[in-house]
Amino acid sequence: MNISNQTKMALAVLLIGVGVISFGSIFVRLSETELSPNATVFNRFWVASLVFGLWYGYKTICQQFSQNQPIEQQSYTSQDFWLFPGAGVCWAATLVFLAWSLTQTSVAISSVLHNLAPIFTSLGAWLLFRHGFGSQFLIGMVVALGGAIAIEFEQLQIATNELRGSFAAIASAIFMGAYLLMVEKLRIKFSPDIIQFWICAIAALTMFPILLFTQDQFFPSTLSGWLWVISLAVICQVVGHGILTYSLARFSSVVVSLVHLLEPVFSAIFALVIFSEKLSFFNLMGFAIVLIGLYLAISSQVAANSPFQESVKTIFVKNLLKI
Repeated sequence: MNISNQTKMALAVLLIGVGVISFGSIFVRLSETELSPNATVFNRFWVASLVFGLWYGYKTICQQFSQNQPIEQQSYTSQDFWLFPGAGVCWAATLVFLAWSLTQTSVAISSVLHNLAPIFTSLGAWLLFRHGFGSQFLIGMVVALGGAIAIEFEQLQIATNELRGSFAAIASAIFMGAYLLMVEKLRIKFSPDIIQFWICAIAALTMFPILLFTQDQFFPSTLSGWLWVISLAVICQVVGHGILTYSLARFSSVVVSLVHLLEPVFSAIFALVIFSEKLSFFNLMGFAIVLIGLYLAISSQVAANSPFQESVKTIFVKNLLKI
């Protein structure tokens, strides 16, 4: 497989992952008719950790009975022992702060401030890993963030700015950036299923005392409730974040966090189809601006050291136009 085909596949897989994650807002809305936001997050984590654990066990058994495939051995260092808990706690904190911000301020303000995650991811990559960014990438990031704000422009005009909710949304963006940076570091050594198993298990343990403190209902009490939380765990966490973790072997955490800006685009399209929610002019304009910004940022970042820069840009544009 040549370089252009590898890049095309990697970009397509990353876009699919973000598209799958975008179903999360729909499953959360359906789940929260029965459970609190924290209980929904808790069930998402423990169900996902169970699925990842069963999958890893299945792979181990298959390797033991395979004569041609060596058994995968994992060695853990002292760095791994703080990266795994750190990533798990940061991911749990991301969703907790995001859920709390939605109770303290408008959806528009919460979404816009949470979408600042690429800024914090870029800052962390620069401070910790000394990653440099060209002018085209920085311009693209600003344009993409501007598009994300434009998507919520109408709601921002009528929103009341609650300070606590705004700070909570910013905190969720900071924790999101830290989570992606840690997973990027872990991805150098570990497979996506091992990374997500430990992250989900640690995140579930992090959520457990929060539910005890808030005295929320732990589990769904109806079949439909279980359907929504299992769908949230399997589709969004196992498949969606499994794909994003896989993509971190090829793309940096900054690129992945930028592509994650497409989540509200997909979510709005799914809400249009499922809930018949209408898209305004500002929604459509914001979608277009996000795509332009992502093209500028990602094409410069992915192809910066590649002799096939023009072909990579063409591939990325073609994938975006399919959305």
